[in-house]
Amino acid sequence: MEERGSPDGDPARSHEQGPEGRETPIQCSLVPRVRPMSAAELRRGEQSALHCSGSRTLQVRKHLPPPPPPDVAFRFGAVLDGARTQEDVFRACGVRRLGELALRGFSCTVFTFGQTGSGKTYTLTGPPPQGEGVPVPPGLAGIMQRTFAWLLDRVQHLGTPVTLRASYLEIYNEQVQDLLSLGSPRPLPVRWNKTRGFYVEQLRLVEFGSLEALMELLQMGELWDAREVISQAFTEWG
Repeated sequence: MEERGSPDGDPARSHEQGPEGRETPIQCSLVPRVRPMSAAELRRGEQSALHCSGSRTLQVRKHLPPPPPPDVAFRFGAVLDGARTQEDVFRACGVRRLGELALRGFSCTVFTFGQTGSGKTYTLTGPPPQGEGVPVPPGLAGIMQRTFAWLLDRVQHLGTPVTLRASYLEIYNEQVQDLLSLGSPRPLPVRWNKTRGFYVEQLRLVEFGSLEALMELLQMGELWDAREVISQAFTEWG
């Protein structure tokens, strides 16, 4: 079996200036999550080409006529098979540690990527709501909701007043749009300066103090996004 990737699974490292001017390591950790086979795929007799071997190795198995090529293995900080829960994903991705770094002034990012239908949205936000005002079941909540709940609980124990603000933007066709805009979302410019680094000019920031208020902002952004999709569909087919 051929093995690729970092021998020890350590994240990639480089350096940047931290919030107090000292040099700090940039850590990038990649955590693959294998989507479970769908009912339709199982009915067709399809087999998964991805297999988790232990907690850090992902094997790619090529189902070809004999003699089959050897499996290829990749090592990561963690790998998650289709049986893992949303809480398992939250823990494996080290989001709490990123939250602590963010509270100290560091810039932190969690994002998902993959092909259409691979489970990116489900991992971030959980399943679609079953009706207006119906919350996602706690056990199925995604990384975003779990991070919000952790952050609000954490700041209550800091012993110092903290103001929390949220923004919600979309990057589509290399354009940035503010999904919390009070008007119709429009492309916004991306700027850079020595103090802030990269930032989106005129991006709306909204203060919040509860999980309910933050979830309302999330729903507001998703509503604008849905309207944009419908508008594009009418433009293409009208």
